[in-house]
Amino acid sequence: MPEISWGLPDGTLVNSALQADGTEGDQFKRYTLFNNGTLYLNKVGEAVMLVQLEVTDKLRRPIFNNPFNERVVTRIGRTAVLNCSADGQPMPEIIWTLPNRTRIEDSGKYRCAAKNKVGYIEKLVVFEVIQKPYILTRPKGIIRGISGQSLFLHCLTDGIQPSISWTTPGGFVLTIIHDRGNYVCRAKNDAGEAILSVPVVIVAYPPRITNGPPPTVRGVAGVTVYLNCVANGIPTPEITWELPDRSILSTTGKEPPVGSELLHAQGTLIIRNPTGAHSGTYKCIAFNYLGRDTKTTYMTVI
Repeated sequence: MPEISWGLPDGTLVNSALQADGTEGDQFKRYTLFNNGTLYLNKVGEAVMLVQLEVTDKLRRPIFNNPFNERVVTRIGRTAVLNCSADGQPMPEIIWTLPNRTRIEDSGKYRCAAKNKVGYIEKLVVFEVIQKPYILTRPKGIIRGISGQSLFLHCLTDGIQPSISWTTPGGFVLTIIHDRGNYVCRAKNDAGEAILSVPVVIVAYPPRITNGPPPTVRGVAGVTVYLNCVANGIPTPEITWELPDRSILSTTGKEPPVGSELLHAQGTLIIRNPTGAHSGTYKCIAFNYLGRDTKTTYMTVI
């Protein structure tokens, strides 16, 4: 409800709180102001008065149209808009506080404030100027991996917080020859994407015994006999020996040897204190998942 005041020609101010003077009751007061704003003159006379009425809306504190802190990302060379619209009564003044930098286009934390005579609010706008990622590591030609071994493919990038992902034709550890193919690295952020394709071939071939026992061996009782069996291959072949009694000794076996035969880790079969009972056919077998190779010898102990 607006407040009504009357200004009289002699400078007297009449309002609802303080009316014109009168000392003998309301009927003898010179002026009376009613609640509806009407001014009653108790004594007839002539007067000229200027009336000015001002009605104001209810005052309201500032409020942002978007009250939450914001993150604005843009690419280099593009225009960015930092929004700080607010409402209030009276209409609030908008104030920006820039980062401690010399150029307004720099990334940083910008603080926006809205202020009027009944309140003050502020919010944070994080502004980021970013560029498309660039992949720094570039392979020179085809990458060769060894079947059965791990292979590390590098994808080093610059740029602001890129996410790195790989698309592979097989698994991460190269265990079979089918893992060959093009491995694609993708570096991506809000400004764009960079792609690197890495061609990979897997080197693998079946076993081949390069140093095996001769077709026949003559041993002397009580004198240790060494039967060699060295093989190449990728993956590294496993070496086993088949003894005359059809039992098998393996380089990967964890059980300790029971008889006089001992198999060296590199594939050499060692026969300690041989006797005539050790005479017979011995077969060396080298194998991996691509194939196998064998060498057979007949040993006679005299």
